[in-house]
Amino acid sequence: MSDEVNSEKQKLTTKTIILIGIILLIILNFTSFLNLIKYLYGIFSPLLLGAGIAFILNIIATRYEKIYFPDNDNKIIRKTRRGVSIILSILTIILAMYFFLNILIPQITQFVQLASTELPIIYENTIEWIMKYAENYPIIREKIGELNISGEAALNRLLELLNNWAFGSVSFIGIVFSKIVEILLAIVFSIYVLFDKEKIRGNFNKLINAYLSAGRRENLAKVIETADETFTNFFLGQFKEAFILGVLCTIGMLIFRFPYATTIGSVVGLTALIPMVGAYLGATVGFLLIFIVDPFKAILFLVFIVILQQAEGSFVYPKVVGHSIGLPGIWVFAAIIVGGGLMGIIGILLGVPLVATIYKLIGKSIKKNTN
Repeated sequence: MSDEVNSEKQKLTTKTIILIGIILLIILNFTSFLNLIKYLYGIFSPLLLGAGIAFILNIIATRYEKIYFPDNDNKIIRKTRRGVSIILSILTIILAMYFFLNILIPQITQFVQLASTELPIIYENTIEWIMKYAENYPIIREKIGELNISGEAALNRLLELLNNWAFGSVSFIGIVFSKIVEILLAIVFSIYVLFDKEKIRGNFNKLINAYLSAGRRENLAKVIETADETFTNFFLGQFKEAFILGVLCTIGMLIFRFPYATTIGSVVGLTALIPMVGAYLGATVGFLLIFIVDPFKAILFLVFIVILQQAEGSFVYPKVVGHSIGLPGIWVFAAIIVGGGLMGIIGILLGVPLVATIYKLIGKSIKKNTN
């Protein structure tokens, strides 16, 4: 008996030493470790993106499968149920994007036309205001005087810089092309995953049954169940909340006669997919759009969006999203910052439910060990 105890202690000691060694190795080579993670992410990003698309499509497709003659045992219906549900899910997303772009693009065109005439005037008025109130600061007046450039010339220079950056760089075009190819590959991969999800699940179960003990299989099942529940509730809740907020913002702006109501409402709804801070990011874009037309209305818009966000957070968000995230605000901010720094927009969207999953698992473990 003592030999078995000693053997278990030796195994535990060995594992602890190896774990500490790995942690120290990562800390001492943290920059290289991050570069390795980014390199591996670049290789596997189409597969990871495809898995994410498959996860979101599966949420929609599962609901279509419940609608598409669920109690009918007809051979043709049973064979086509999965394919029809996947096609309807893809069409749903495409229609949503088309609706969004159909509203956004005409408004952006109108904004560009307006900006081309108003920005030079705003620029010249700003320079005149600075020169007027900077009499006691000769250095500022001297620097402004050295510019010696009109509003139209400043706008043309800005457009020239943007043109050189966006269209004059082969690397930029190459990046855009590679992203398009990556997204197409991810979509194809996600469709394959959805068609064969039962087979993939079966192979995964065989794998863990072969190499994991019963206790570890149970723990892994709990982790997967918690992650699936958290991610599903998060995306469903955020999509509903973003849609409601975008609609309320659009209606409110139309009532108060703010310009670009449909455009700004759509942008606020889209950015609201990011918890807590997303709606304010969209409001910043809205403020800049309105400011060109009417600075006073732009300030009123900020007051409106703050009141709307507070009302939505008090009445709509708790009922639509509820406690699906289950994460304190400080950790939401941390997840957004770290996820955005590592993986950009995708990292922001995945970081919050991922941290929420870890937070819930740790909470369950603590509760289990303290009882």
